[in-house]
Amino acid sequence: MLISIGEILVDIFDDGNKQTILPGGAPFNVACNALLYTKEVSFVGAVGNDDNGKLLIDAGREKPFKELNIKVLPDRYTSKAIVSLNNGERSFRFDRSFGADYALDINDIDFRNIKDNDIVHIGSLMLSEEKGVNFYHELVKHIRNSSKAKISFDINYRDDIFPSPEVAKNVIISALKKADILKFSLEEVELLTNQKDLSIALKELLNEKQISVITLGSKGSIYYHDGHMVKVDTFPVKPVDTTGAGDAFYSYFLASLVNNPEFINNDEQIKYYLTRANVVGGLATLKKGAINSAPKEIEIDQFLEKQK
Repeated sequence: MLISIGEILVDIFDDGNKQTILPGGAPFNVACNALLYTKEVSFVGAVGNDDNGKLLIDAGREKPFKELNIKVLPDRYTSKAIVSLNNGERSFRFDRSFGADYALDINDIDFRNIKDNDIVHIGSLMLSEEKGVNFYHELVKHIRNSSKAKISFDINYRDDIFPSPEVAKNVIISALKKADILKFSLEEVELLTNQKDLSIALKELLNEKQISVITLGSKGSIYYHDGHMVKVDTFPVKPVDTTGAGDAFYSYFLASLVNNPEFINNDEQIKYYLTRANVVGGLATLKKGAINSAPKEIEIDQFLEKQK
């Protein structure tokens, strides 16, 4: 099973004339999209007692989650990401100074439901707040003490939620050291290491047991483990909205690990699954919003058939 824990918020698209409000938050995006590729997915997060919170709860209830635990916090509001688009490329501005997304409580997690063969995916936005940092490290400790589940962590760096890049770097590196599976963008690797050579940078960041995927945008992605790299190209698309493209990509990668954890031991299998994950990320950019934009398996097949 894939258990995703962390931020759930609304993405507000403002084109100057009207606002469009859609469900978002990287761990929620990953959880919703992963349901297209694996059967058992759960999500844990928090919203405020407001209209945006209701929208998010309704969005979650529409999905066939094995468990959906969205706590309503009456003393906080539902966090927002204001999304600006320029030729399909997005930028974010967050409104979450007293938001619910990072106000998670360790007592709301039932660790009896986390089994040895599960993957627990944890969102990174919580790390901008002391409460979220404490929750992250407490969560990891409880998981390690109660099961052999693998911990996934997506760096997902957002510069405007931290006091400085140096603070962000220290907090994120401390968090990623405790994960088993990691997702970076190429820019995030460089930010965390000040190193242009990807191989050297990853050896600096990761230990020999950790695996990672690095997204390269229009140039595809890389799988990395203990000095071994597998690069997989992707196919060009003309994006409408890149919001959540990385989440869509990662949802396929994590779902594939849940379904077939041994694929990472075979380069041909890695290329097969990363090719499909790349397609998922690309096709997700052809629609606005981060949820309900990822393709089904048959759509991946149809797209790849056209590329032959």
